[in-house]
Amino acid sequence: MAEKNNTVSINGTMFKRSGAWFGLFQNGTDYGLTHLYLGTCHGMSARAPGKNKMIDIFPTFEGRKLPFTVEAVPAELTIRTAHGNIRFTFADKTKLMAQGDPGMGLLFEKTTAQHETVHPRKNGAWEAFFRLTSAFIFKGLNGSGFDFNNGENYWDWEKLSSGFIQGRTRPAADGTFTLVMEEFPYGGIVRDSYPSYEEARASMQAEWDEFYGRMPAFIEPLEEGRLNCEYTLWSYLTSPYGTAKHTMIQMFAGVMASQWQMCQNAVALQEDMDTAIDLLLGPLARASEEGQLSDSYDDAAYESIMIKPPIHGWALKQIMKHHDLAAEVSRDKLETLYSGIGKWGDWFMTYRDEDGNGLPILYHGDETGIDDTTMFLRHGQLLTPDICAYLVILFEAVGDLARILTKPEAEMNAWYTKSRELLDRMLDAFWDGERFVALVPGTREPITSGSIVHYIPAILGDRLPKEIIDKLADDLIDTATFNSPYGLASEDMGSDYFFPDGMSIGRGVVVPPAMIYICSGLWETHRKETARDIAFRYCKALKEAGFPFLINPLTGFGVGGYYGGSWPRCAYAILARMISE
Repeated sequence: MAEKNNTVSINGTMFKRSGAWFGLFQNGTDYGLTHLYLGTCHGMSARAPGKNKMIDIFPTFEGRKLPFTVEAVPAELTIRTAHGNIRFTFADKTKLMAQGDPGMGLLFEKTTAQHETVHPRKNGAWEAFFRLTSAFIFKGLNGSGFDFNNGENYWDWEKLSSGFIQGRTRPAADGTFTLVMEEFPYGGIVRDSYPSYEEARASMQAEWDEFYGRMPAFIEPLEEGRLNCEYTLWSYLTSPYGTAKHTMIQMFAGVMASQWQMCQNAVALQEDMDTAIDLLLGPLARASEEGQLSDSYDDAAYESIMIKPPIHGWALKQIMKHHDLAAEVSRDKLETLYSGIGKWGDWFMTYRDEDGNGLPILYHGDETGIDDTTMFLRHGQLLTPDICAYLVILFEAVGDLARILTKPEAEMNAWYTKSRELLDRMLDAFWDGERFVALVPGTREPITSGSIVHYIPAILGDRLPKEIIDKLADDLIDTATFNSPYGLASEDMGSDYFFPDGMSIGRGVVVPPAMIYICSGLWETHRKETARDIAFRYCKALKEAGFPFLINPLTGFGVGGYYGGSWPRCAYAILARMISE
C-alpha cells in the first residue's frame, strides 16, 4: 500500500478536491507508461466525444515531452521526471493550479470535436470550450505565461472547431511556471487576481486535515488502509450543481451517483453529518410525484426506469447508533427525510403490490442491486425476501423519525405497525424452514438458487427469530458454498453458474453491498463473532488487493479492473469501523 508514505493511489481513479466536478485522471503507473489527463465528472460528458476526457497532459523539459510517473498525497499530485517535477493542487472547487521546477513545463493536447474551441482572453489568458462539459480559463501566473498553438487563434470553419490544439506553459525569468485552470458552468471569467500555489495547497491541506481528523481510526492492520479509503470518499464528493441540488458521490471516477450507494456512503461518512444527510436528501429531491426514487443521478439527468433497493431506513438506523439526529440535524431536513422516505416505502406497497397480497414485486434482477443474480434465472418478475427486509427497516426508521419529530402517537405507531406486519408476512411467505425463497407472482411457486440474495434478509438482525439467524449464519460460514478467505461469494461456489472472474456482479464475486448488509445485520445478533470474522477477512482482502470493486473469492484478486470506485472504500469504512469499536 502506497499510503505508508502518506501517499494515495489514483491509478484508475482521480486526483480531485472534495466538491469539485473535475480532476486529474491517471492510467498506468510504470515510468514512461503513465497517462494523465484533465477529466470531468459532469453527466453530459458521457455523450461527448472522448467521454469524460477533456484534454491530455504531458510534462516537458525545455519544450520536449518526457516519460514520467505520478505520486499523490491528499493535497498534491506530483509528476516526477528525470529532469524535475511538476506539482498540482486545488485552490478551491473550481481552480486547479500547477507549479513546475526550473526548465519544466506542461503540454496540453487534443483534437477538438465539433463546436469545441480555444481562444485568447484578456491579460494573457486563454479559454477552452469543452463540448457538453464546461468552459476553462488557463492563465500563467507569477511572470509565467500560457497559450494555445503558439498564440495563433486557429479556426476551422468546416469542422466548426479549433482542430488539433497544443497548449504550452511559458517560463518566468527563473525558469519556473505557475498555471491556474479554472472551470466555469457558463462562459469563463478572467480574474483580476489569483491565490499563490502555496496558498492553494495550504487551503486544500487544511480542508483534508479537518475531514480526516473527524473520521474514526481502525484496528490494525486495517488502519493501514484508512488514508486511501477516506481520501477516495472525500475526493469523490461533488457539490450541488445543475439539476443536482444536494451533495452527491461518484460510484467510479467520472461515473454518476447511485441512489442506494449514496445511502451506504452516508453511513460511511456519518462523522461529517451535513454531507451524510445531504447524500440521503439528494435522491428525495428528484423523486416522482408518487414517491419513486431513481436508480442513478448526475448533474444533468437521472435514470428512473428501474430502481435500486430502498435502504434509506437502514442508513438512518446505522447513523442513529452513533448520533442524536434531533441535536445534529435541522428540523426542516428531518421533516424532508420523514415525508420522502415514508413516501418511498409506501410506493412499493402501493405500486409494486398489484395483487394486494402485501408483498412488492421486482421486475428485473437489477432491482435487487445484485444485478445478474441467478434468482432471476428463469423469471423476469419475482416476489423477493430482500426487498421486504429493506422495507421492514425503512418503516421502522420512519417511525423513529416520527418520534424524533414528536408526531402524534397514532401516526408514529402506524409506521411501527406497518413494519411489524410486513415482517410477519415476509416470514410467513418466504421462509421455508431452511432458507428464504423467492416466489413467482400469481402461482406462488417457490424459487431457490445459489444467489447470496436469499441471505440478504440477515440485514434484519435480531428482528429475526434466533433459529433463522442461526440457519442463515451457519449456511454463510460454509466454505463449500459462500464463505471464502476474502468474503462472501455472491453465488454458491458449488453452483453450475458460479463464474467469479468477470464483471458479472451476481455470479460469484465478492461484492460490497452484500457484505455490508449481511455483516451489519449479523453484528446485531448473538452471531456477532461470525460477522466480525467475515467482515475482517473482507476488509483485509480489500486493502491487500488495492480496493477493487469486485473480488474473486478463489484468488483474492480484483476482477474487471474497477479499482477506482468509492463503493469498496465505502464498505471498508463501514465494516472496519464496526469491528474496530
